[in-house]
Amino acid sequence: MNQIWKLRRLLTILFCLCIFVSCNSQDSQYPTDQNYLQPYSKNPYYWQVNGKPTLLIGASDYHNIFQRPDLVEHLELLQSVGGNYIRNTMASREILPDHRDLWPFEVVEETGDSLIFIYDLNRWNEEYWQRFDAMLEETAKRDMIVEVTIWERHDFYRTRDQAGWVRQPFNPENNINYDSEEVGLPVGEYPDPGEDIYNPPSHPFFRSVPTMENNMVLLPYQQAFVDKILTYTFKYDHVMYNMNNETQESNLWGEYWGNYIQEKADEEGRLIFMTDMQDAHDVTDETVARMMDSELFTFVDISQNNFQKGDLHWERILYIREYLADNPKPITNIKVYGTDNDHWDPEFWGSAQDGKERFWRHMIGGTSSTRFHRPPWGIGLNESALSHVRSAVMFAGRMNVFEATPGNDLLLDREPGSAWLLANPGVQYSVYFPKKGSVRLQIDVSQKVTVEWLEIEKSHWHSGEIAVLDDALLLETPGVGHWIALIQVGR
Repeated sequence: MNQIWKLRRLLTILFCLCIFVSCNSQDSQYPTDQNYLQPYSKNPYYWQVNGKPTLLIGASDYHNIFQRPDLVEHLELLQSVGGNYIRNTMASREILPDHRDLWPFEVVEETGDSLIFIYDLNRWNEEYWQRFDAMLEETAKRDMIVEVTIWERHDFYRTRDQAGWVRQPFNPENNINYDSEEVGLPVGEYPDPGEDIYNPPSHPFFRSVPTMENNMVLLPYQQAFVDKILTYTFKYDHVMYNMNNETQESNLWGEYWGNYIQEKADEEGRLIFMTDMQDAHDVTDETVARMMDSELFTFVDISQNNFQKGDLHWERILYIREYLADNPKPITNIKVYGTDNDHWDPEFWGSAQDGKERFWRHMIGGTSSTRFHRPPWGIGLNESALSHVRSAVMFAGRMNVFEATPGNDLLLDREPGSAWLLANPGVQYSVYFPKKGSVRLQIDVSQKVTVEWLEIEKSHWHSGEIAVLDDALLLETPGVGHWIALIQVGR
């Protein structure tokens, strides 16, 4: 163990040396093997890919995209509009015509229920892992960054779609490797249908680690599953790691797996980046703070902030940036909620309009990534999402977000929830409007100024006229819908 920690310290020193050299040499180029993906050396709120600062922009219709039957076509569609960012949970849930998601273990017995089988946790379902490897290979070909979520907590609770504890291979009723008494896990539905299924109790599956219950019957099978994942991901350099999907469990659970994966990476000489997505919709929560404070977690996913709307959503983004100011890390949003689906409460999830606004406030708010979540919780990769992704890529091509800072102090006559600003004062300014509106921008109007408008839904730039009102630049959207004003000084 001492040798592992010595190696880890050495890697940290070498990484910091690379950062120092890159900051002091404009000609520095990062190698593409180990350092393909890492925080941007000049502004660690963002990522750099192959040595270049890069915004991560995406959308997709699957949460476990590696099991999608039309994977290549879906990736090609995202690629066609410039998307470069996907989410992949190690989950088994979807049931489609002529398709069923696979579980990672080999089936040794049928039960008569088409969705419940008996598994051997010591034997792998090779087709499951071939799907995973194929996804990694196809995304690598397209320079798409993949966030791999290790534990999908929802698949261990109530039954929905294919998933649920009653169908889990780890359920003692569904494998030949242990029984309920020796492993300390429940059988049947969990929680009991009579309990509040939307606020389930802590699951003993997520208390197995040494810092909690130290379940040495269960833990080796969990470790073997994670080890198997890493045998594939360690072959690639475009992967980031998320310990949990919106966990409500103790931080100790995610911290154990973060340390476990980091030690495996150290043994292999791999430079990796990890987060642990907390379920707190209020990102000022102590569980989020503990994750941000951890040196183990090198980026911060705040997807659950995407339950907030308007200015509160924006203010919480700025809160996270300020919290990290002394030790900046990339801030990611792998899930942007918001949908007009009739089956979901728009007051809770937000409407499609809310989702699009959230997507763009990430761009303007100084976060490193934004991605529309899958239906029915988000708009996925529908036609409107394609337009917004395409426009986000167009915007990133003209606005140097990596040298700008979010904040509305320079906006005058601003109505609540009407406009948001990203500025590199004296150089570039971007103002996002979610609907028709106007605002004044406090800049030196005696200088040469150009204004362009990006019509987001149509992915089209328009030339803008210069209008001054009371010594400030007057910005009025050319029409209805989503717009971004790009103001450049001295051009």
